[in-house]
Amino acid sequence: MKYPDDDAFIKQVGQQLKLIRKAKKLTQLEVGLRSGLEESAVQRIEAGRINSTLKTLLKIVNVLDVEYSAVFDFKQ
Repeated sequence: MKYPDDDAFIKQVGQQLKLIRKAKKLTQLEVGLRSGLEESAVQRIEAGRINSTLKTLLKIVNVLDVEYSAVFDFKQ
């Protein structure tokens, strides 16, 4: 799958994080507290408004208890 620009990719990653979080029945606040991030940062990442670092994504992935690749599996 090709993306017309970086923003489309970042939004897709955010949407995938949100889907996984909701499937795990966690709130943005819970993810933030468990990962050491502000709730507002989690909100911005899920909305695709910020380009988070791989380090930040790893913190979230660890809280969600999924493989890193799940964040990039857009066909689910």
